[in-house]
Amino acid sequence: MDATPEGSLVPQQGWWSRNWKWFVPVGCLGVLASCGCLGFALVGLGYSSLKNMDAFTEAVAIARSDAEVRTALGSPIDNGLPKQTSVRTVNGVTHARLAIPLDGPQADGMLHVDAKKQGEGEWRYDTLAVELEDGTRIDLRDDAPQAPDAFPEDEGAEEAPLPPPTEPPAGDEDAPERGRDSDIEL
Repeated sequence: MDATPEGSLVPQQGWWSRNWKWFVPVGCLGVLASCGCLGFALVGLGYSSLKNMDAFTEAVAIARSDAEVRTALGSPIDNGLPKQTSVRTVNGVTHARLAIPLDGPQADGMLHVDAKKQGEGEWRYDTLAVELEDGTRIDLRDDAPQAPDAFPEDEGAEEAPLPPPTEPPAGDEDAPERGRDSDIEL
């Protein structure tokens, strides 16, 4: 404590009362900066893991190697961060939906990807197309590696109609009755 010229004692202020005016703003800015850095780190980690995902890299490689896309966009073709991403795995089947911007010296485009992968197999592309700025779509599925019927689909396959059921001849007791199931051994 310091003595005043009149001889009375004045209590000295504590650290907080002397320094709160600079500590509060600096502390708040420090907390905000920490949250911002954590947010940027999480977003960066998410995008870097997405760019390392094989559906993303494979689709971009297919688009870059396509002659029609190179003619439309020019060369080299750079990809940006995905505008739309959805990757989920259910019962060992991974489904990826991506919208990846492509930037070329002549034009820009958007690579649309809708792909499935079962287990550790190859990606099967339901949609793999580049949409140009003028609305033209370039389908790239013919250039994509096809998985060997990992997801069987009947694309345009028509089945032959079944022949109409026939009545068993009269008096044939061994023939199954119409409308009843019968056991058949193979």
